[in-house]
Amino acid sequence: MAGFGVTPEAIEVKYNIARVKTSKQLLQKMSSEQIDRNRDIKNDIIKRTFYNVYPSYFTTPVGAVYAPGTLANTLSKDIVPKLSADDRDALNAFLPEFVASESMSSVNLLKATAQIESLKELASELEIALSAGHGESWWQTYVRSKILLMQQGYIKAIEKMNISIGTTKFPDFSLITHDNYLDILEIKKPSTEILKLDSSRGNYFADSEIAKAIAQVENYISNVTNHADAVRSYILDEYKINLKVVRPRGIILAGNTSQFSDQKQKDDFRLLSQGLKNLTIVTYDELLTRLRNYIGVLEEFTTKLPQKTGKNGAAAVAVNRG
Repeated sequence: MAGFGVTPEAIEVKYNIARVKTSKQLLQKMSSEQIDRNRDIKNDIIKRTFYNVYPSYFTTPVGAVYAPGTLANTLSKDIVPKLSADDRDALNAFLPEFVASESMSSVNLLKATAQIESLKELASELEIALSAGHGESWWQTYVRSKILLMQQGYIKAIEKMNISIGTTKFPDFSLITHDNYLDILEIKKPSTEILKLDSSRGNYFADSEIAKAIAQVENYISNVTNHADAVRSYILDEYKINLKVVRPRGIILAGNTSQFSDQKQKDDFRLLSQGLKNLTIVTYDELLTRLRNYIGVLEEFTTKLPQKTGKNGAAAVAVNRG
């Protein structure tokens, strides 16, 4: 206390009430530590109260009150034995996701390198499989097991949705995007003919197998859209994902552009794919190209990661926690 110009004689105790005469500097120190969090707490109380009392005008509820600096001033080794069971459960639920998100902001070089090697192996495996002549059932099994690696942006693969609503049929295979939307994937084989020539007009149109796949996927899209609440509840109950069922996007994986012998076929395929509503046709060679492009992005990214040399001379990523 002496550092703040306060002596023991400045404290008077009378009727169990302590009267403290202190310096302006000490008051300013206490004020600086509290003013920011007090402002946040007061604002949150006002927002929460107004939301409850005047819901027509204040439509955004406020969650738990958080004051910046609270954790920094609270967390220490001494606090661990004092944590309640609820606090421990909350920390156990919070920390894994927090650590993962922090790690994503500065990717570990070794993990990135391992991922690149794994994806390169997958790309080579896919290229070999494309020339092996596998049947449709083999491709359906293979793609379902690898699609989360082949195509970035998906967080969950959903096998057949067992929703009992009369005779309504739902997709055998669906994918949930990173922002919780639903894609319906119909898998054909690479040798599936995509286009057929109309010799009388000189134009190409969808071959019968593709036409059937388009009709099937459009039927699935309609069923999911019409029973959005049931689908949303099913996904929430089975996978704990709060799905946004607006209008699913349909994707047909089929064929290979190497079967196109001239530019006219390529142009007509583009017109066909772009003319489909909420549905796109992806060829296997396009899927392979996307995978290789992603590998290229990762390789370029790893070369730009800041590195520092550790005590044993090995290179290590300089992790930025800022």
